[in-house]
Amino acid sequence: MYSVFGKTNCSRNNAGVGGIWWDKNHTYVNAIANELFFSTAASLANRAGGSYSGVSYLDIAKKQLAWFKGTGMIQNNSTINDGLDQQTCRNNGGTIWTYNQGVILGGLVELSRETSDKSYIDTAHSIANAAIATLAPSGILKDSCEPNCGPDGSQFKGIFIRNLLILHKASPRDSYKDFFKRNAISIWDHDRNKRNELSISWGGPFVSPANASTQSSAMDCLVAAVAT
Repeated sequence: MYSVFGKTNCSRNNAGVGGIWWDKNHTYVNAIANELFFSTAASLANRAGGSYSGVSYLDIAKKQLAWFKGTGMIQNNSTINDGLDQQTCRNNGGTIWTYNQGVILGGLVELSRETSDKSYIDTAHSIANAAIATLAPSGILKDSCEPNCGPDGSQFKGIFIRNLLILHKASPRDSYKDFFKRNAISIWDHDRNKRNELSISWGGPFVSPANASTQSSAMDCLVAAVAT
């Protein structure tokens, strides 16, 4: 990923240089690919130390985060949209997916741990709370694609929950603990069939068939509830 770091058509903004492409055909610069790159660099800074191609993992993570903030993909209300318009390199107003709100949380926790800078935790809390307010207005997490999210979309909520748990362990909040519990109870009561299979809509009703993707995503929430 670093071999293409900072080489997209949207790699320069007022916060610095960064970013990677979503695809090998160079058609899109989006949130998830860039969050995963940031999170990977921040995690390596904690676990591996050192550098890659002469640049420290910590420096890469900081540059990537600064660039990401400069793109406008993190909106004024702290939610994160899907990506950038390839003509203007500005927020494209795309869907606010749960996983885009989640992956960055884990990366921010890693960066805070490595730097002892609590401002990264504050940013993570802002994103997490905005995501819950926007994507769980009734208290139960939901993506706009439900119940027809496809094989990848059915993983999105679990990714958010898994990273929210990382944030909660680093900086506990009762609101997160209550959120895990509320969603876990809803999954068990409304999103489970007689075979104890868990489907995509955590608020119910059960959507057949459940599969490994829906099961593992919902299990992330049950694990988070037990873990807290």
